[in-house]
Amino acid sequence: MPSSKLAFLRYMLIDQMLRNKFKKYPTKEELLDSCNEKFGVSSGSTIEKDLNAMREEFDAPIAYNKKQKGYEYTDKNYKFLSVNLSEDNLVALTFVETILKDFKELPIFAEFSDAVDKVLDGVEITRTLKNHPLKTVHQCVQIDKVPYFKGSMLLSKLISLVSHNKVIEITYKKFNSELCKQYIVHPYLLKEYRNMWYVLGYVEDYKEIRTFGIDRIETVFEYNLPFLPPQKVSFNAEDFYKYCIGVTVLDENPEKIILRFTTLAANYIKVQPIHHSQQIVQEDEQGCTVILNLVINNELKREIISYGSQVTVLEPPTLVEVIRKEFTQAVGLYAKYN
Repeated sequence: MPSSKLAFLRYMLIDQMLRNKFKKYPTKEELLDSCNEKFGVSSGSTIEKDLNAMREEFDAPIAYNKKQKGYEYTDKNYKFLSVNLSEDNLVALTFVETILKDFKELPIFAEFSDAVDKVLDGVEITRTLKNHPLKTVHQCVQIDKVPYFKGSMLLSKLISLVSHNKVIEITYKKFNSELCKQYIVHPYLLKEYRNMWYVLGYVEDYKEIRTFGIDRIETVFEYNLPFLPPQKVSFNAEDFYKYCIGVTVLDENPEKIILRFTTLAANYIKVQPIHHSQQIVQEDEQGCTVILNLVINNELKREIISYGSQVTVLEPPTLVEVIRKEFTQAVGLYAKYN
């Protein structure tokens, strides 16, 4: 075990002894005996160094009580890193630990790996002190890892720029264009949709909010220009996506979408609604009918098409026609197999 982690284990053991209501004011000898039993520490100077490190690095109010001839926290409300974790806390943290271990090696999180390692160390240390058996959680939980995508190396830089309210200059290449274009953007939001990331911001040249796929950003730099706060352009992230699936927001009003699902598909949409506006207005042995209040964008169309023959669009007529054409063209692709 690394020396830094071993030292942290000793700190937590010392903390437990200082907070022990049934055996108050532990002496240096008692601290040494406990650390020797658990970690093989045999030198009193190590205990003195640990006490000083806890004071200096963690602001622990540790003092020697001459009357009681032992050590104490002078501030009874002090908690060393607030690590008083219940069994349920440890179960939850071990589950999170599994997720972090699966994701921390991805390029997206490269710059955050130190922070992730500290969290993982804290969970392991706490579990070690409590003799907790939940290491088997790693064998019974499997996370579907997010694949690498083009532009993921820019994400950590964008997180820093957006969180610090920095104006950015990006070089952007649309899917349907061979040319790159520069944009000066006041970024307000980073949004993930189906394992892809997007940055939203106000573009002064167009006087509007625009969405840029990070996978299509070639370069990004901080731009020396005063940042325009989102309230100045009436941008609110929750309202912006309130009637929208995905990231494509159109200058159109939301419409009432009525869909009819078969029994099999109905089981899925009842446990995982398509959108928070979803309402089930009819349910019978053949399936269910739902109403959604949404802007009709490409993401909504793809969502509907993904259900194949398990869904029928009833309203509005314009969407009925769009989906009908999509399925007709899809059938045409298989005509040669007849």
